[in-house]
Amino acid sequence: MKSRYIKRRKKFHYIIISVTIIVCLLGTVFTSLAILDSSRDLLIANAVNELNTKMDYIKNGIVTSPNNSYNEYVALINENVDKGNTYFQLTYDNDMTITTDNVLTVHYNDINGGILDMGTENYIRFDVLKNLLSDDEYKEICGYLNTPTDNDGNYYILICKKFYESEKYGYVPCQLEVLKTNKVNDWYVQDEVVKTYSFDLSKYDYLTIEELEASPFENDEMHRNIIDKDFFLGKSKPKYSQKDVEKILSDNSLFTDIYDETGAVPDGIFKYYLLMGDCLYYTENHMINNSPNEYKEVTRVFHITSLKEINLLDDCLWKLITVFAVAFTIMAVVITVEIFSWKDFKRRTAQEETRLEMTNAIAHNLKTPLFVIGGFAENLKNEEDTEKKLHNIEIIQQQTEEMDILIHRMLDLSRFDSPALKLNCEVFDFKPFIEKILENYYVHTEHEIIFIYNSKAKIKADPAMLKTVLENLIDNAEKYSDYGSDITINVSDDVLSISNQCSSFDRENLSKLWQPYFRAAKGDNKSGSGIGLSIVKSALEMHGFKYKAEFENRIITFKFRFTSLD
Repeated sequence: MKSRYIKRRKKFHYIIISVTIIVCLLGTVFTSLAILDSSRDLLIANAVNELNTKMDYIKNGIVTSPNNSYNEYVALINENVDKGNTYFQLTYDNDMTITTDNVLTVHYNDINGGILDMGTENYIRFDVLKNLLSDDEYKEICGYLNTPTDNDGNYYILICKKFYESEKYGYVPCQLEVLKTNKVNDWYVQDEVVKTYSFDLSKYDYLTIEELEASPFENDEMHRNIIDKDFFLGKSKPKYSQKDVEKILSDNSLFTDIYDETGAVPDGIFKYYLLMGDCLYYTENHMINNSPNEYKEVTRVFHITSLKEINLLDDCLWKLITVFAVAFTIMAVVITVEIFSWKDFKRRTAQEETRLEMTNAIAHNLKTPLFVIGGFAENLKNEEDTEKKLHNIEIIQQQTEEMDILIHRMLDLSRFDSPALKLNCEVFDFKPFIEKILENYYVHTEHEIIFIYNSKAKIKADPAMLKTVLENLIDNAEKYSDYGSDITINVSDDVLSISNQCSSFDRENLSKLWQPYFRAAKGDNKSGSGIGLSIVKSALEMHGFKYKAEFENRIITFKFRFTSLD
């Protein structure tokens, strides 16, 4: 019956843990899916607004200056674009295609401080800039740019001091300078020129003869035409090329649909491609046969294709981590509570078993003296012989004393198990304390007690409780010693041991000696309660003293190490 109850209780704990794990995992999955879904919708909506804003900017730039050069369209489409996850493509009449490339959109200042080609932009191409420099020169400049700011706040920048404007390659530098500057410096003239790099562009295929004959543009003594550090280090290289976008479009049949509606293409669990398109129809009048009186309308068609990579983890990683952390915390708490609950149940079950065993043992121990008392009391009632009456009375008194001792031992054991019991520790000399206890044993014991004391240490303990410990150990030794053998009490340093010869003891019972109501001697008719060593164990543990029992060469030894105060 009891075994089945324990199994049911164990099954109950397993069910609670299993249900908790399943509910937490399902909750985590559904919550994570909801977070991903809401994050996807929000990120797509934000990306749509971003791409629309950029495409409107491109269209406005075209309408404002419809006859812009190719270079100016390149600058227009590359300006303010995060090329790490965004792509734009401009197609004119299905012929001229311009895409985001590894270029740097720039606004340069002339010597008068004004913007060159008012209202227009240009760019520097990374491959052009890189090819102007030797590998050693490029590494040298990278070294300057990667140097941390010093304690005075000085750091290095790269500027384009002189450059040409090319129809094919945008702005082409012919002189670069590395400057040491500081945040407090406002103008170029305040900086220190560290290194100058000049280039003979006639050796390259970047400019025409006509362009080379013109004077290069040069920044003034006030402004700095700074080349972006990340651009120079190659960190602004676009992630997507025209072929990548065309493959995504063709794989998902979106080449024409993106001009009608937004296309969100999933790539795995957390990544999406958002693809959009827009068209600009621009109509203008062209003269016919160079006649000012004859015009015809010509419609120019611009197609803008845009792509943006959306990574849901960028937005909701910490949200997912939080959800998983909460779920696993709940699981850990429930599992921990159930484990402790199961351990507590096992402890209470073990206590109940011990209590039952103790009740049986108490009943057994009380049964014998009560039976003897009852029998001799009955004899006493019918006995007329005075000598026999006295004998019966003596037996009744002996049994009553044994019951009294048993009850007091049981009360001691119960008292030691009570959490209300507190130690009243004192510091005192151990030797006279032991000697006083032994005075009561020297008179009536049939064994010789040998007391050896080799310690100068004082002891810190509860005197009343320690007296109970020593009396129980000495009583135990006296009761179970072989006839005519000695009892040795030895105190050396901070260890006390009590040894006696006990031929009837079985080594297998050594670990059971401290259990309540356990009696290890075989075939003896000694009286006793079987709880003396349990009282010793409880008292020593309350003091924090280490203890053990040993059995060698038919000699059993109980010893404990007390806290010494030198």
